[in-house]
Amino acid sequence: MATSHRRVVGVLLTALLSLFAVLAGAGPSYAEDGFRYWNYSHLQGDTFEFAQTGPGDFTPKEGDVEGWRFGTSTVATGIAPRADLAEVNFDTVCGDAEAATGEKRVAVLVDYGTEADADGAEIPDPVAECAVVPEDANGQQTLESVVDLRTAQSMICALDGYPAKGCGDPVGDAQVEAEEATVAFVLPAAADESTTSAGDDTVEEAAEEDQGMSPALIAVLVVIALLAVAAVPLYRRNRES
Repeated sequence: MATSHRRVVGVLLTALLSLFAVLAGAGPSYAEDGFRYWNYSHLQGDTFEFAQTGPGDFTPKEGDVEGWRFGTSTVATGIAPRADLAEVNFDTVCGDAEAATGEKRVAVLVDYGTEADADGAEIPDPVAECAVVPEDANGQQTLESVVDLRTAQSMICALDGYPAKGCGDPVGDAQVEAEEATVAFVLPAAADESTTSAGDDTVEEAAEEDQGMSPALIAVLVVIALLAVAAVPLYRRNRES
């Protein structure tokens, strides 16, 4: 009889433990802890892959595309630039650039992230730059050729002053979006056209100013000539008298 009771108790305990296991598995999942920093990635085919080394330990090759994205990510999952790769790729970024012997061209995409990670700061427009650097330049040297860096203890803290403070700040229960909409990047050609347009406007303004001065100068010369003509008879009268 005692043996029968022990078997019943054993069966009940087993059932309770199984129920607890099921309930625990069905409970809510918790996000990982993460960091808010500049994520580094490499374009492999049509996909950005989260870098497994720091930029100082990786050497991009001619034709590579490097990605930098500011924002919150976990240790296991990084975030990549939100670029439409049909519009922003090596050809559209570096197609017009030339590299001398011993140099290479690397497209660098910089995505400054979203308002959620901006802490109220103004977010710069995403940009794509063509880095023309020595063939042995590593990822950090390549990046440094197109933007200003703020670093601390071998970590990239800011690109062109963004963010203004902080460096790899920890974030509890970090959430990483599985899919994000692409954003427009400023390409080198667009930046050059803007600069050229501004220069042309300056030249046109200067030409207009020159054209505006010429009639006034002519008028002054005419007045001087008329005064000179009128002065001749007066001078003669004074001499005769």
